Amino acid sequence: MFIVNLFSVVLHAIVVTVLLLHDKEKVYLKGKDKIVPPFRFGVEDVATKMWFHKLAYPGQCLTNSHLDIIFYYLRKKGKYAKEPKVKFTTTDCLFFKTIHALYEKFIAQKKNLSLITAQHAIADYIRGRKMLCGSPWHLCDHVFFIIHMETESHWILGRLNIEERRVYMYNSLSTAMKDSAAIKACQPFAVLLPHFFALFDEFKKENKPVCLDPFEVVKVDGLPQQTSNDCGCFVASFAEYFIDMKPIPPIFDVEKHRDRLAVLFYKYARMKEVEFIDSEDEAPPKGPKKNLS
Repeated sequence: MFIVNLFSVVLHAIVVTVLLLHDKEKVYLKGKDKIVPPFRFGVEDVATKMWFHKLAYPGQCLTNSHLDIIFYYLRKKGKYAKEPKVKFTTTDCLFFKTIHALYEKFIAQKKNLSLITAQHAIADYIRGRKMLCGSPWHLCDHVFFIIHMETESHWILGRLNIEERRVYMYNSLSTAMKDSAAIKACQPFAVLLPHFFALFDEFKKENKPVCLDPFEVVKVDGLPQQTSNDCGCFVASFAEYFIDMKPIPPIFDVEKHRDRLAVLFYKYARMKEVEFIDSEDEAPPKGPKKNLS
């Protein structure tokens, strides 16, 4: 899998000098920003060079597109690894929006449990059916959540340990006020997911009902802290460190991590384009067979 490979020095030079410039406002000449044909990354196509510029340069906010693509390849890495170190899956930005919208309605309707059904989109995520490379959650030990604190314009990472019934919150901009807001942003996961788990026999232990008490939300301490708008890069890296069972270093080289991600994705996209490679998950759906008679 490409995500495991070390970045190439040569490709690093190419990407940085050709695609990435220091002027954040006027990076490319008019009409020179397009990637034709677009790079296909399974869950989304990338059609502009600015996508790579925002990924590579410190101080620029990563978008839903960046994080959805990164977390798609993380779960793909976990699903297809021969000997995965951690049994996990990830969600996407739509999952966050969906569960937050449901939570607002749930609270507004005085905790109306009839809103939580096996037909809801959240249940499809739990079944592993909602996303490319999804895995049923009952086969995983951990589930990663991309969480956006809209009032703070800030990304944080949530990690559900299913066995412990805890949501671990990773915040790269930790203050008493922001930690309080981050824990509040985790509440929809902590409150609603136990009720969704109760809909599935796979989460029952010894035929006992699933506990409906909210999951505990635990702040992860001792994390490196951002000094600019790099929270998206921190979120992606925190997840990858855990997946690879590596300790998160106290000193975090944002520029190095951003360069690495930009080069890896550019290299992979070019390889797919040149060698016409598409994994089964990324291949376009096959049309109906033609009748040749």
